[in-house]
Amino acid sequence: MNEKRKRIAVVDDETDLAELFSQGLQQAGFKAIAFDDPITALEHIASNPQEFSMVITDWKMPKMNGLEFTKQLSDIDGKIRVMLMSAYDLDQDQLRKVNKDDYLRKPMHIAKLIDSIETALSEPLQEGLEITKKDQTEDRKKQPTY
Repeated sequence: MNEKRKRIAVVDDETDLAELFSQGLQQAGFKAIAFDDPITALEHIASNPQEFSMVITDWKMPKMNGLEFTKQLSDIDGKIRVMLMSAYDLDQDQLRKVNKDDYLRKPMHIAKLIDSIETALSEPLQEGLEITKKDQTEDRKKQPTY
């Protein structure tokens, strides 16, 4: 995987969680940056969209929900991959409206997040991807949960 494709933005209104995910991704060899404000994240990405290959975003944030965030991100650059995450049960009809590579339920093991990112970045970009579910192996259960 080339260096450009390894740049990931993590957007979550819980600052500690965004930082924790970002640090875990950095330890796995990705270049990651954390944002606790979706508007700031969009402004930063818009100033240099070719720097990012993926954005991992929380679904439920106070200033902007994940659906609106992904729509605005797509307007900036439709080639940036999107992975949604949430601690809440999400409405499947709304999820189908979002061009995303995966949906992950928090809390999750960092190994699950990394595996999902690597899978998404290795596949051709597609529109309207369905939600994917991957089984966690026993060794992943030993990884820290974020």
